[in-house]
Amino acid sequence: MSIDPMAVWANMTLKIWPERYWMLDLSDTSAQDVANVFVASDARYSCLIRDQAGVSAIVDEAAVERLKTEVSIRDSFGPFQVISTDGELPFDVIGFLGPVLRVLNEHGIKAGPQCGAVFDHLFIYERDIERANALLEDFISQARACQ
Repeated sequence: MSIDPMAVWANMTLKIWPERYWMLDLSDTSAQDVANVFVASDARYSCLIRDQAGVSAIVDEAAVERLKTEVSIRDSFGPFQVISTDGELPFDVIGFLGPVLRVLNEHGIKAGPQCGAVFDHLFIYERDIERANALLEDFISQARACQ
């Protein structure tokens, strides 16, 4: 039996990470240095992806400053803030982020999704974080009203 994504949203709360974040485009050879920075940034959000282009990392500003001294950064994007789900999120729910991404995109807000094993995360340009949070809170309120 499928899980209704709107029912999950109806019981969801959000967490906005307070730090400023940057997405970095790095060479494949930088993976170990970036992993070391993740260990040092254990109280903050971070994301590391290795794919056919090399390494992408989302890290807080302090980690960016440290990485600048250790690796060559090909490109960077930001500043972002990260909004995370902060409630029960069954892993098997299908279509959970789609409606929220549609709402944000319709309002001209770029939201980059990252899925974890327990929570989902959206990195959003810092300039849009207040509007995005208001839209997401309204979306949750509407989901609750429909239950």
